[in-house]
Order: sequence, then C-alpha cells, then structure tokens
Amino acid sequence: MAHVDDPRTAPSLRWGILGAGFIAGAFADAVNSHTRSPILAVGSRNRDRVERFATAHGIPSTHLGYRGLVEDPQVDAVYIATPHSEHRAHALLAIAAGKHVLVEKAFMRNTGEAEEVFAAARAAGVFVMEAMWTRFLPHVAALHQVIAAGEIGEIVNITADHGQWFEPNPTGRLFDPKLAGGALLDLGVYPVSFAHDFLGVPDAVTAVSRSASRRSCWRTARASCRVATFSTCS
Repeated sequence: MAHVDDPRTAPSLRWGILGAGFIAGAFADAVNSHTRSPILAVGSRNRDRVERFATAHGIPSTHLGYRGLVEDPQVDAVYIATPHSEHRAHALLAIAAGKHVLVEKAFMRNTGEAEEVFAAARAAGVFVMEAMWTRFLPHVAALHQVIAAGEIGEIVNITADHGQWFEPNPTGRLFDPKLAGGALLDLGVYPVSFAHDFLGVPDAVTAVSRSASRRSCWRTARASCRVATFSTCS
C-alpha cells in the first residue's frame, strides 16, 4: 500500500466554512474526525440553517452572510461550499480578506473565472486550491507509485466513466443552468480530473453533450495520450 501522510500530522489551520449545506457537513465531519485543525466559524445566508449547522458540528461562531465569516480574525482558511455559480464571487471575497481558500469542486465555471481567482490569490499572497479529494485517496497514491516505478509501462490512454442518475429537477442545483448545473461541473469533473492527474495538461479538449433521460445521466471522460475528449449529458 502506498504511503499517505496522516492528516493529523499536518500543521493546524483555523477553518471557516462558507455555506452550510450537505457537502459542507461532510467536510466538517472529516476535519473534526481526521485532523488537528479546528473549525471556528461558519457563515450562511439563513440564520436557522447556520445555527443548526454550528450545533451539529461543534462550531463556536456563526455569521449571517459571508463577509463577516471571511473577515473573522479567528479564521486562517475558508472552505467554500456554495453552488458552482457562486464560487468565483465567494473565492474573491475570501481572498480580498487575506484568507487562504479551498473551493469545492468544480473549482469555477470556466477558464476565465479560474484564471481571475488564481491571479487574485497570487496578488494577495494567499493559497487557493480546488477540493478535488479523490486525488488524495490511498489507492490513487498507490497507482501513482506503480506507474512511476514502470510496473505497467507508459500510460498513453485513459478511459474513465462516471454514471449516476438523479431525479430530474429543473430548478435544482444539479440541473439549473443559472446555478451552473449540469453533469460535467458536478460529477463529470471526477473522470476529467483523473485523466488530467495521470496524463497531464491536455493539448486539446473536445466536448459534446446530450440531454439526460429520466432513466440515466452519464458523465464520461476519455483521455488519449495528451489529447482529452470529454462527453457528458445535462
């Protein structure tokens, strides 16, 4: 088994969580269970939700809205767990407050937003990163070691598929274009990231899409050599 550093050996960070939904709860559980880092504050636009979230995860400070959270002097780093459509604005808000930022995947809606956020982070001297947790799983680390050792030869092609079905909901986060909904940004990023991780930055990208049926909604990614082709449905 590949060696993966125990997260409890990492230096402590004082976390603030921006957003109080389901994925934010999963992050809070992981931080509380597997690190030495405290979560000191959480912010949400809904007072009842943020109070319930703080109670459930043992968080001492709450903020109604997001500016108070990012400007909280207790907080070193902010985890952004809002819908994809809000990632850019919330990342820039935290960066402007001098906070390090971890943004839930998908990082941004497009290249332009990503470049803007990275430029702002460089100018502010803070760290920003996408929360692509699958890159840190033990079996992924083991696969990197196997490939680096030449045990299976040179990797020239990766085919990765992720299929998952959701009940259609035109106004829900997963489907509404106004919330950056769609298969690729929500779950298609997993096989895309997997191909990128092992083959590097693609020389070219081609994307095709089709509407999801009520029975299935497939997210697929195919990477060949250093040319990646992604297909998805939404």
